[in-house]
Amino acid sequence: MNELKTARSRVNFKSAEDVDREIERLQKQVDTGTMKLVDDKKALSEISSLHRQKKGFVGFDAQQKAIDDLKSQITELKKTLDDPEQKALSEKYTLLQKELDELKAEQDEAFKNMKALRDQMDKARTEQQEKYIAMKQVKDAYYQAKRTYGEYEQQAYKARQERKRQEREEYEAGKRKQIASQKLDEASTPAYQNEILTAEGLIRYFDPSAVATKETTGPSKFAATTQRIVDSSGIKGTRLMKKDEAEENYFMGTGGKKGKKARKGGASSPAPMPAEGKFNLSIGVIEELTKVGVDSPMSQADVPAVVERLKEKLEFWKKDQDRKTKEVCWLMLTKLLNRYSSDANHC
Repeated sequence: MNELKTARSRVNFKSAEDVDREIERLQKQVDTGTMKLVDDKKALSEISSLHRQKKGFVGFDAQQKAIDDLKSQITELKKTLDDPEQKALSEKYTLLQKELDELKAEQDEAFKNMKALRDQMDKARTEQQEKYIAMKQVKDAYYQAKRTYGEYEQQAYKARQERKRQEREEYEAGKRKQIASQKLDEASTPAYQNEILTAEGLIRYFDPSAVATKETTGPSKFAATTQRIVDSSGIKGTRLMKKDEAEENYFMGTGGKKGKKARKGGASSPAPMPAEGKFNLSIGVIEELTKVGVDSPMSQADVPAVVERLKEKLEFWKKDQDRKTKEVCWLMLTKLLNRYSSDANHC
């Protein structure tokens, strides 16, 4: 009985129901997931201990019931202590007490086994916690390595993009430089070049005597040989010239479309003027006069004035050629500088 009281004094609860309420309270705290790892571990340990105490209460109740039964029996025995029957009962009590002691010894052995099981459980829980910590460390290392690799990939991507941007800027700068060089080359072409060549060709057409001596010294090595001559004296009517023939006669030795071939081959003789009273101009000649801003002559009498007008324009263009060329170059240079400076500001 004293041992039962001592065992009960070691427990902070009066009944198994109190133990169940405490277990339920701790379990709710664990289920919330808001506790620290240390507190969580401590609460789980207390829950396990309370479960063990609850099992102990079952044994306490059984022992208490047995003690109460024995007390009742002792009370009844004391009433009839001197009775022979009571002596027999006393002997029976002694026997029962002996059996009770044996039961107590078995209970103590059971408690020892339970303590061993509890120690094994605590050891297993400790090992479980250690493995959990080790697994958490492995996971942390894995995710850290993954983050490091992601940062490396991001830096590598930025480096590739920066390299592409630099290559693109270098390519565009080279392209701009090439375009600027090409435009400056085009702008540095002598001004009025086409007008001068056209005017010279028209002057030669209307005034064959204006052909330079070096161009009239004789046929070049590319001149065609003498071909068969057709006698057209017996043919009646007016001979119509092909457009190619008229333009070839006009562009002989000039800088027009046919002039390049004429300069290479040379002009053996100036183009013949129309006969008196038959003043005709080809479409090509009229178009070239329009290009240089000179009105077409309406008759043979207007030709000298046209030639004089062409010479005036030719003289002006030659005198103004250098200034105009520099002006065009300067305008092109200014335009390129403004354009590229604007592009740089946008960048």
